[in-house]
Amino acid sequence: MVVVGGGAIGVSAAYELARRGVRVTLLERGALAAGCSSGNAGLVCPSHSRPLATPATLAEGVRALLRSDSPLSIRPRRDTLTWLARFASACRSGHVERATDAIRSLSVASLAMHAELAALGTGFQRSGILSIYESNARFADDRREAELSGLTAHVLSPGETCALEPAVRGAIVGGIFFPDEGHVDPLRYVQAIGEAAASAGADVQTGVEVRSLTSQTVETSGGSLRPRTVVLAAGAWTSRLARSLGVSVPITGGKGYHVDFAPTGDDPRVPILIQGARSALTPLAGRLRVAGTLEVAGLDLGRNEARIEAMRRGAARVLGHGDREVIDVWAGLRPCAPDGLPVIGRPAAAPSLVIATGHAMKGLSLAPVTGRLVAELVRGDTPSHDLGLFSPDRFS
Repeated sequence: MVVVGGGAIGVSAAYELARRGVRVTLLERGALAAGCSSGNAGLVCPSHSRPLATPATLAEGVRALLRSDSPLSIRPRRDTLTWLARFASACRSGHVERATDAIRSLSVASLAMHAELAALGTGFQRSGILSIYESNARFADDRREAELSGLTAHVLSPGETCALEPAVRGAIVGGIFFPDEGHVDPLRYVQAIGEAAASAGADVQTGVEVRSLTSQTVETSGGSLRPRTVVLAAGAWTSRLARSLGVSVPITGGKGYHVDFAPTGDDPRVPILIQGARSALTPLAGRLRVAGTLEVAGLDLGRNEARIEAMRRGAARVLGHGDREVIDVWAGLRPCAPDGLPVIGRPAAAPSLVIATGHAMKGLSLAPVTGRLVAELVRGDTPSHDLGLFSPDRFS
């Protein structure tokens, strides 16, 4: 069988399949993690399980239409109009509640798997995640959600927040600390799991572009393959490949950015989510990363310098200083489904295909459990989670 895509989802699927004895070939057109997997914040956080499609997100997107530096951009484009119409339709409170519960269930399982996979050298650390708030309204909303989530959470005053994380020096109204959550270096995760997949017997091929799929073949830049099953985990490019099999999966690119700063002695000790700014500060080996924002962009990889500068200002506001050496700036496309839910399952129109994409900002967080679910689907086992809400046929 063939796995298309060498990001966090693809390598996790290849690893779970190979260790179960399935002969699997993974194809990636660039290097492993060449897409969005290497550039994210690396957070593994069941506490943040809301889908992208919510009434609050829709309202925020409308307010941001006149701001080029907004952390959220859903400006209409010719290639995203249909996606935006589906997105607006999905922004219903009943959908949000069901989707949040479904994503949280996957997230809790994936957090436990991340802890187990740390032995493979992924760099996972369970040091907790701190959300900080600059507005009382958002703080109150998230306090209520934390109380209902069933997760361990500590609600903190401004003074308690700064005592927990002395790097926070900006004006805040409070914080919420989730001590059981963790983070991982995204690139290190993908490389470690890719190596583990190869050690388990997977044939990991990089620099091989998949150009089209038929019911019997995978056409690549290196020739044709005839696998019995194809796992399509090609991120924002999944829709194009699925279309060649008559399967409609309305995935678009949600552009995100990171800015990596040279480390200093007073960097945060735990990851910080800056609520309201849609960005996170993550201490990684040899750098401090600020990552986030979301721009519904189709497959456009052009950089918005105003948005990058806004991220830098947000980090400076929280840390109390902005004179930092920048060592890397990156932009990538997260695969986003219009209803904000991952797409995991076999489409009825192509039973030899398993799709695993649409994880938006939670691809790395949900990669281990998604890999396990893919392996269960390929082997014909009963999935360990209810996949009803994640079915690719929900768009038919």
